[in-house]
Amino acid sequence: MQIKRYVTPRTTRYVILGDPDGPVNEVIFALHGWGQLAEGFASDLVSLVREGRLIICPEALSKFYVGFQPRQTGSSWMTSYDREFEIMDYVTYLDGLAEMILEDLPEDVRIEVFAFSQGCHTASRWIGNGTIKPKRFTLWGSDPAEDLSDDEWDAVSDVDDIQLVAGTLDQFVTRGRLLRAEEAFRDHQCRFETIRYEGGHHLQDSVLMDLFLVDAGIGE
Repeated sequence: MQIKRYVTPRTTRYVILGDPDGPVNEVIFALHGWGQLAEGFASDLVSLVREGRLIICPEALSKFYVGFQPRQTGSSWMTSYDREFEIMDYVTYLDGLAEMILEDLPEDVRIEVFAFSQGCHTASRWIGNGTIKPKRFTLWGSDPAEDLSDDEWDAVSDVDDIQLVAGTLDQFVTRGRLLRAEEAFRDHQCRFETIRYEGGHHLQDSVLMDLFLVDAGIGE
């Protein structure tokens, strides 16, 4: 038996929030969590739309029926099976999508990466291996991938502003897991802050507004 691999083009989806035809000074690439689809995740980010801002929500390549229920479809960035090639595929996909989105925008456009849950591991590997150079990286409801190489960490540490966001009732981000993430950031000389809020494993609108609207100069 011989196991071989064949690279094939894929068609996937992404959602744009904001006006791509207007003047753009900021692009946020937002990566969803396990079992989500792009439009559902994007609907939680509508409150962040403002003039000059584009929010791009890519959809993960792998689809499945959530809870084995027909028509209840979700997506996943990867599994541990054939993981090296799964990572290579999504880094290639995200790099290509980002290149297409950014090619007609000003060179000085501000780029950010926002990730939720499983998307945090994906985003940290993308920053570590891809061509994206964000000014800010926000990880919500998870941590960076535990197996990042030194070279990957060097790319992550180049990000000017890293935010680690977790609810006090998040069953997936335990206190120990949060402390390990903070230690990893410190060990690699990353500029980061930890933000806690009262809540569980979900996006909270008031926290999103504080993170993205005030920082952008609205309400200051």
